[in-house]
Amino acid sequence: MNFAALRSVQSQLSIAFIASAAVFLVSCGGGGASGSPATSGSPISITPQAGSLYAGVPYTISIVGGRRPYLITSNEQTLVALGYSTSSSSFEFVANNPGVVDVGQDPDQVPSRSLIITVTDSGGAAVTGNYNVLQNFFTGYGVSYQSTCASGTGNAPQACSGLDSVIRFSPTSQGTRYGNRVLQFDKIRGDFQFVQEDPALVPQLVNQLRATTDQTGLVLARLRVTVGAPTQIATYRITDVRTGVTTDQTFLIVQQDPTTTINLIPNSFTFTGGLAGTCGSGSGQSIVLGGVGPYQVFTSSPLIIAGPNPIARNGDLMSVTVPVGVTTCPSGTVTVIDAQGARGTITVTSQPGTGTLPPIAVSPTTLTLTCAAPTGSAAVIGGNGSLSAVTSHPRVQATISGNVLTVTRLVPDLPVTPYPTTATVAITDGATIVNLTATVPASCP
Repeated sequence: MNFAALRSVQSQLSIAFIASAAVFLVSCGGGGASGSPATSGSPISITPQAGSLYAGVPYTISIVGGRRPYLITSNEQTLVALGYSTSSSSFEFVANNPGVVDVGQDPDQVPSRSLIITVTDSGGAAVTGNYNVLQNFFTGYGVSYQSTCASGTGNAPQACSGLDSVIRFSPTSQGTRYGNRVLQFDKIRGDFQFVQEDPALVPQLVNQLRATTDQTGLVLARLRVTVGAPTQIATYRITDVRTGVTTDQTFLIVQQDPTTTINLIPNSFTFTGGLAGTCGSGSGQSIVLGGVGPYQVFTSSPLIIAGPNPIARNGDLMSVTVPVGVTTCPSGTVTVIDAQGARGTITVTSQPGTGTLPPIAVSPTTLTLTCAAPTGSAAVIGGNGSLSAVTSHPRVQATISGNVLTVTRLVPDLPVTPYPTTATVAITDGATIVNLTATVPASCP
């Protein structure tokens, strides 16, 4: 392809477009302001009375003077279908693309067709406007879809639930594609969104997307269908930003089961406690392989923690944790679901151990407390689980912190005498008991 020649034609077409649009806009006075009400006896006129306009774009002409109602007609009904009466001071129309253009035109200018619009008032006075209808840059559109749908026995569908499709769009005029044209894609209806891709950002799902045709006149846009979307016909609109001309496109979404498989390695974790009666706890990591990110993570038990959630990419690691101190050993699953609805499962089991600690032992087994030294301590070892202490003396307290038993006689005395001179401290792990004897003074000053 001769790109230099193409760029030259594009440049000349753009110049012709700007010049012709400028003529019409200048004639319109900025877009066709509405005229003053008709006055009996004043001559009829229209604004603008001449200019160039693009096919497919709405234009407004104002009527000034004359007698209402007005009859509006055109000399090219296939180009602009006008033939009705109105009492309004303005009317709007949209020209079709000229199928036949005027002869003798420069081959590098935008093809156009002459148009005459006549406005006749009720008194028979008439005014004509002479316009030049420019052929729209894009007289046709080539559109195709590339998807990751399963093709089955025929061609792959245009789009499928949970999957991505790429739109290949090529606006053409008389068989020629145009590069560097900005097109806007707008979602109208359907279970899908466009993918806004930027190398510096995580792709975002949007309802409106702009893209520019490349040097070959081709533009690519990616769309993503909602997971589990039912079979349907979806619609989006494409707008040529420069001219404002729009066209609607429809495509078929097919509900399809996921075709990918998510592999989680490893796919099971078993956490075992160190002692009998103690639930297993800990953490492990699994690698996520297959499917399409991002991935959502779900657990069957609140005592099983998994993440991060979501998992961003294929190949990322996921942690699975059972926290320390749970009294009910959790067992369940971690389910990972990708952007297309494919699933993978990890089995998680927490179970008590079989080990036992030595029986409870306290040393020394006796303590003597005095009024001057009312506190004593002893070492406690063994036992299965947490330890607690209970005393038989209302004025003697006992606490266990770690492996240290602390026994204290409360002073001063209450006004009741005499107190018992011994107290028994019972240390237990819930299954066995060991006693310590504390000797205390009957009274203290």
